[in-house]
Amino acid sequence: MKTMVSAQCVSMGLAASMVQAGPVTLDAQRLYDGLEARKVTLTAGGEAVRLDARVFDFGRKREGVLTTDPIDLGPTQGLIRLPAHVRSVAVAVKADVPSGAAVALEARTGAHGLDLSGWSPWTKLDGLEATVPEPAGRYIQVRLTLSAANREALPSVVSLVLTPDLDPALRPKTSLTVKDHRVESIVRSPIVFHYERPDHPRMVQFRQENALDEVVAGATNEVEALIRLMDWTGACNNVRGTRRQRNEDGSYAWNIDKVFSLEGGKPNIYGHCMSYAEVLVTAAIAMGHVSARHYAVQGFRDATHEVVEVWAPSLGKWIYLDPSLTNYYYDKETGTPLDIVEIHDIVAKLFVPDGKDMHWWSNRRSKETRNRVKAVGGKNEAIGCRLGPSIYGAPMPADYDWGWRHGYLALGFLQMTPRNDFHSHPDKASKRFEHRPGYDGYPFWVDAKTPPTKGGRNWFTRRRDFYWTLDQASFNLVQSATEPTLQVELGHSMPFFKEYRLTVDGKTSVTTDPVYVWPLNKGMNRLEVVPVDAFGKVGQGSSVSVER
Repeated sequence: MKTMVSAQCVSMGLAASMVQAGPVTLDAQRLYDGLEARKVTLTAGGEAVRLDARVFDFGRKREGVLTTDPIDLGPTQGLIRLPAHVRSVAVAVKADVPSGAAVALEARTGAHGLDLSGWSPWTKLDGLEATVPEPAGRYIQVRLTLSAANREALPSVVSLVLTPDLDPALRPKTSLTVKDHRVESIVRSPIVFHYERPDHPRMVQFRQENALDEVVAGATNEVEALIRLMDWTGACNNVRGTRRQRNEDGSYAWNIDKVFSLEGGKPNIYGHCMSYAEVLVTAAIAMGHVSARHYAVQGFRDATHEVVEVWAPSLGKWIYLDPSLTNYYYDKETGTPLDIVEIHDIVAKLFVPDGKDMHWWSNRRSKETRNRVKAVGGKNEAIGCRLGPSIYGAPMPADYDWGWRHGYLALGFLQMTPRNDFHSHPDKASKRFEHRPGYDGYPFWVDAKTPPTKGGRNWFTRRRDFYWTLDQASFNLVQSATEPTLQVELGHSMPFFKEYRLTVDGKTSVTTDPVYVWPLNKGMNRLEVVPVDAFGKVGQGSSVSVER
């Protein structure tokens, strides 16, 4: 999904003379699409990014933040970045700042665009026009903080212009042609996620006790393996009417020893959907899927539910799994499993009319919403459902109506738990998860039909916020001005990263350095890089062929 592949030979001959880099302009849309766009909104015509007035209703800070991705200030030609020394960069922001409002500007710079180690600290710039002297490299990030004293005078940003002063003396002396390439596009999120290690003693023990390797044996890919883990979880005996899954203070225990046991010679799950989700998250992590994460949802007829998402490398996307009902949803045309926001968008588009929102959709006693589902049809052309073999440990009825009963229609309000490392950090477990979506300041999804709600002050509005990419290696190529070499700036998105595995012209080596200097021979040169984590898992790689 995020991979760019050259389907045929792409010629990118580089002339000996340097291509001069001019000002870099980011309009409102590009600013909004950057690394961070928190509590700001695009105006109706897309001409500006404005502070979201809802900051006055939810939370204590009356501010929003825009942060760009790392921006290359140097010249490029095709895939290859030409040599550059940035002597300074002028930063200019076009903004509307009413009385009582403010737009504060910060910047930082660095030598590598994919690895931010070694970058300068954030530095406050004076005013909306300033100069950054002697940058730490050819890359820059800019952060804008929008604030206001009242909702009637909101600041907005129209554009950001970066004008570098480049040393004109640097000119590459070697002509290069990129013949083919496959370069992963790493998507990062402002949400910091905390991953549990699969070698945590409890994960290892859980894998062994329950013979999870046998559960997934014969699976042809990780999606099939995850579905098998989900089905195994859903078939576990459900025990209700006990407080075994609770702590002494009555809060739910995010602890596999509390929610699961092998008593009576069979696997037992204590509690409800949250317990099934915790077991699947634990099983997935134990088998190396460190991305497994919880979601709390609330929707049709006030139904609340706890479900799971996991990153599927072979699909290049996150997928929704419901271990309580052993089902997932898919695109009917492609058969591809959907993620939670994709399913939510279907619910919002088909079932929530314009002028209504998810509060309307979640009204338990509403005849309007019931009639709406009947009119549209819960089982419709927009979504397919793989109905699993079990429902809370019992056989799934063959006539289970997934288009009406508990299932995807509950995906109205959405909240992601931004960690799964509760066995390493039991003190970080939520004490309030049963208080519906909107607790603990966890990331909360907001869109045109899904407003912030009580407790949901930490809201996000873009897919990239919730859907970063994982287990990839990527690179930037920077040509030397004096030598027939390329500086390969390496980057990855792999939790528990250990090393890069580099294959250069058929010879393989490993490195942990963020930069590899690639000597180019006459003729064709080939490079491939893949990431490897601390447990031996190999991620998705990137590759390029360059002719000198």
